[in-house]
Amino acid sequence: MCRVYVDIGMHSHSMEIKHLKSSADEPAFQVIAPAVYGHGLAGAALILMGYLLAYLIGFELILGNWATPFVLMVVVAVMVMVCLTVRREEGQLKFGRALGLSLLSGFLARSGYNLFNVLLLHIMRPDLKEAYVDLVIERSGELIRAFGGSMAMEGMDLDAVMRESTQFSLSLTGQFVDLLWSSVWLLFVALVVAAILQRNRQEGAGFGG
Repeated sequence: MCRVYVDIGMHSHSMEIKHLKSSADEPAFQVIAPAVYGHGLAGAALILMGYLLAYLIGFELILGNWATPFVLMVVVAVMVMVCLTVRREEGQLKFGRALGLSLLSGFLARSGYNLFNVLLLHIMRPDLKEAYVDLVIERSGELIRAFGGSMAMEGMDLDAVMRESTQFSLSLTGQFVDLLWSSVWLLFVALVVAAILQRNRQEGAGFGG
């Protein structure tokens, strides 16, 4: 702080001026923090490698019971790491910003699943598309029968409907639509993550990033 004397008429007045921090002293604020891209793409790579490893072990494993929990675990971990990193770098993280960053980073991470499908069924082994469709129908049929249902209901052949639906989902357009629809459950997960981090921050306990 410095004191400056200003001469106005016949009287001198002193003014105190606080030194302002230069913009170089403070980190530049960015709407989309770099951590979103770093953690998000790392999560996508992890999901992609997980599915590739499952495929190399056995083709049927790509539709195993491990898949959904694995993808969810990676997505949640990416969301949390992004929020903690941004809060540490910027000193604060409001709920709305935490929600947006979580959703975007989770979206990027989830894209690893779609990248795997495109890589395997459109580049590496396009001949496996029908085998994949058959596997989906077989697993779905087992699930339906487990609940006492049937693949044919009221004159509608569910087998044919599911085959057509699965074939579309494996197309490039279908994978893009699937990625967009994933935003629905990603939004719910992002809401939970943002709420938990905000609560822990307010209580001064838990996550201390």
